[in-house]
Amino acid sequence: MKTLCKFRYLTGLIALAFILLANPANATDRKPSSRDRKASSSEDKRVQDYKRRIADINQRVAAAQKALGQAAADYKAQVVRKEKELRELSDQYREKAASTKKDVAELRKDQTEIAQALSKYQAALRTKQVVDAKRAAESKAPSDKAKRNHTVRSKDQREAIKKKAEESRRAHLKRFDSNRDGKVTKEESRAVLAAEAKRRDAARKKSSETKRKSNEDTRRNPEPKKQTKPAPKKIDLDRLRANYVRAQKSDDSAKRLLANAKRAYDEARGNKKTYKVDLERLEKNYERTKKNAYTVGRVLVSTKRAYEYAREKQRR
Repeated sequence: MKTLCKFRYLTGLIALAFILLANPANATDRKPSSRDRKASSSEDKRVQDYKRRIADINQRVAAAQKALGQAAADYKAQVVRKEKELRELSDQYREKAASTKKDVAELRKDQTEIAQALSKYQAALRTKQVVDAKRAAESKAPSDKAKRNHTVRSKDQREAIKKKAEESRRAHLKRFDSNRDGKVTKEESRAVLAAEAKRRDAARKKSSETKRKSNEDTRRNPEPKKQTKPAPKKIDLDRLRANYVRAQKSDDSAKRLLANAKRAYDEARGNKKTYKVDLERLEKNYERTKKNAYTVGRVLVSTKRAYEYAREKQRR
């Protein structure tokens, strides 16, 4: 703005000088002489020079004014754009602040719930520790009642052991004391064992003779064999249906794995950057899944046939 004022001030001074030069105060109606013509011609050149300078200055002033107007327009456009960006940024900030406040509130809520759960768990843990400590103290220091029960139980056990020992001694004496003097000697024990061995041998010979005679009788008079029909096997239709459903699921899974392996192998084969080792691994995986799918398909067919056959047979 200061430069524009200077240009305008300079332009006014030049215009005033031009007016004064073009209209001198001492002009007369006499005819100009040759000297006056020469002076006027030199003055005309100087006036033209001034005029040219004035026109140049006017052009510069117009260019400066045009540039100033363009700068003002650019400034206004930038102000509008920056205000719009500022509004957008403020809106984004408000939205982000609102979402952040919401997230923080939810996190605070979760933190409170976790803290409450922690306090409850700690209280329960302390209670459990107290109970375990009391139980351990009770187990380490048995009460008088437990001691009395243990004493009574030990007395009963001793009596029962004594009774069993007495019964065993009586049975031993009854078996080996042949002369009934209350003592068992080695000779008596040997004699008793020999007699028992003889009795066992006699019983064994008698049983073998009886068995031999019965076998001879059965060979002489054989009994007619009874013709028994085998019991029909019960068809477990539920088990066959479960096998069929299981085979269907296995077949679907095998087909899905086969499709995935085939797609991976085709993609790797179409990609030029795939390594040879990866391509071979994918090919082996594809072949393995293919064989597995074939095997599972055969199992599905067999289970389906068995289930349908059993169902038809049960309907009959």
